[in-house]
Amino acid sequence: MATCDGAQTLPKVLDGYCRLHAPRCKWRLIIVENGSRDGTGALVAQYQDRLPLHLLSSPHKGKNAALNLAVEWALRHDDNDGLFIFTDDDATPAPDWLLQWERCAAAHAQYLVFGGAIEPDWAEPPPEWLLRLVPMGLTFGLTASDLAEGPVFPGLVWGANMALRRSVFAAGYRYDTSIGPNGNAYAMGSETELTRRLALAGYTACFYPHARVSHFVRARQLTLDYVLEKAWRFGRGKFRQDSPGTYPEWCGMPRWMLARFLRECVGYLRASVQGDADARFRRRWELAYLRGYFFEARLGRRKLGKRVLITSYSGELGGMEMRMAQEVRYLRLGGADGSLALRRFAGIDAWAGRLAREQIVVAEFDPPRFFEQWDWRRWNLLRARLWAAGRLRAFRADLVHVAWCWTNYGASVLWLAGYCRLPAVISVHNAFPATEISDWHEPLLRQAFSAVRGVYAVSRSAMAHFMAIYQPYLPASTRMAVIPNCVDTDRFLPGPDLRRAARGALRLAEDALVIGAAARLSEQKRPELLLDLFVLLRRRFPQLHLVMMGSGPLEAALRDRVLAAGLESCVTLTGFVTEVEALLPALDLHILMSRSEGFGIATIEAMACGVPVVATEVPGSTDILRDSGGGVLVPADDLHAASAIVADLLADPGRREAMGGQARKEAVEFYSSAVVGRQVLAFYDQLI
Repeated sequence: MATCDGAQTLPKVLDGYCRLHAPRCKWRLIIVENGSRDGTGALVAQYQDRLPLHLLSSPHKGKNAALNLAVEWALRHDDNDGLFIFTDDDATPAPDWLLQWERCAAAHAQYLVFGGAIEPDWAEPPPEWLLRLVPMGLTFGLTASDLAEGPVFPGLVWGANMALRRSVFAAGYRYDTSIGPNGNAYAMGSETELTRRLALAGYTACFYPHARVSHFVRARQLTLDYVLEKAWRFGRGKFRQDSPGTYPEWCGMPRWMLARFLRECVGYLRASVQGDADARFRRRWELAYLRGYFFEARLGRRKLGKRVLITSYSGELGGMEMRMAQEVRYLRLGGADGSLALRRFAGIDAWAGRLAREQIVVAEFDPPRFFEQWDWRRWNLLRARLWAAGRLRAFRADLVHVAWCWTNYGASVLWLAGYCRLPAVISVHNAFPATEISDWHEPLLRQAFSAVRGVYAVSRSAMAHFMAIYQPYLPASTRMAVIPNCVDTDRFLPGPDLRRAARGALRLAEDALVIGAAARLSEQKRPELLLDLFVLLRRRFPQLHLVMMGSGPLEAALRDRVLAAGLESCVTLTGFVTEVEALLPALDLHILMSRSEGFGIATIEAMACGVPVVATEVPGSTDILRDSGGGVLVPADDLHAASAIVADLLADPGRREAMGGQARKEAVEFYSSAVVGRQVLAFYDQLI
């Protein structure tokens, strides 16, 4: 629990802990003192001889910051996968509270998120009108008495009595510190923001009514003013939890809420004229809630920093999408707020679930494509004006970042930004061929590029190809930069222990000779050519093994081909790998046989792991390896020449070792997250 000036309620609560029936397993009580001025810390210390108690002090204000501190401490000191139970400094547990939570954890092993019963402990008898009209959950954090054991809506799991398994926090989830009690008129949603975020990531919640606490309700909380203030706070918290762009908006507010506000005003006037006190109260409560929502939308949002919407014409999960998510992280370091908006593709839900752990929002956005698709272009342009423009405005962005993946793939949303009078930047992620601009598209393209304030490309080649087409349309003041993709050099690491662990995971002998690639199994990456290269190399190195990490449209055909050739004992197709850094150190060489590359993130990831790299001499890969001592280039369309170069490397372990050391050095010096992050923030400086 977190406590701030809890000296009045804590004695009763801690006495309740002293009366608890001990569960079979070990338990610990962590209390985080959060800026108290009433001697709370000294009071809690008096119980340390009577309870398995650990007292922490949070340097940051706010309940959620304090709870995150407790979570971090518990993760370091307790490694069993037990329950992390959260409660308040004014919630007294029933004597069998921990026994019931222990039974709950065993009986509902399929759940990771739990809510317990929260009963009232009235300081004085509540007035009749309050019991009859006030929503007890939202106002006092009380659970309904008739709520049954089993699955429950995550918004009904509340902080005075909730539990999450340790694995949830080990996976990286934390409380949002911008929401919840922090000593002033705060936005509500301290725990429900977390439980709803977990629900979006696929974690279902369970209600367990037998684990009970009594929540103290003070006399001052039984007044009309307090109830309406809580409604206002609830509205503020609701705005914080709504993803930007969820609903069509007008002047920054969802249109349906504006209509609802007008209906509530009319309803309040009607109830006043009719003398219906109950109806008048209900209308006042709804209006207070809506005013809180509007307050946060119009005033609170200004405190959250500039908002950048990062979007793209994306068709699959790959390096560009990973870079877009990394861009959000960089923007946060610079004090801005970033979010992603993409059309649906295979794997987006699982990816969005992983990003939800970091509170990175992935919204669905698929505007009509009148540049990318020739058919129905006039109809799509009309739809863009009538519908998609409003949808883009609903994201409340101060700047639109368009990730340009191919030729004109991104031009439609760039035009939308200009149409909505929103400044835009472009990031170029591929070296694509020249294309002709039709007479119909020409004026639209000029409109689209009028919004552009900056362009950066992930490689010199990508920038050259982009400028060959679009330089005539760029404003003279456009900021230009080449900013490579990055690799987390604290995550992708070299080392003999990591190499042994990776080979163990792949069931490879420690002394085996292994080549491979981490790449999507698609036509661009040409995995079938890598398999052909492997077959040629096996003639000279019969013990050679191939590892292909990734999935994609060619995966089934590759598996069939491996089986047909009888290579299943020496070729491993892992499928999609979430933590590729755990397998890359197994390789003696990382080989990318791509037809084209914008940059080649897998190449620098392998380099960071100390693995020497080989790539075809195509734009993107050439930018990385042209002057590199950590890898070599091979002809893109001469398999026998490529085989000879790779064979020389496989036959020379000393050379490979030296290349691996140089590859790691270059990855840290040129492509580490910190180095690239500084370049990204310098690019955005003054643009937003």
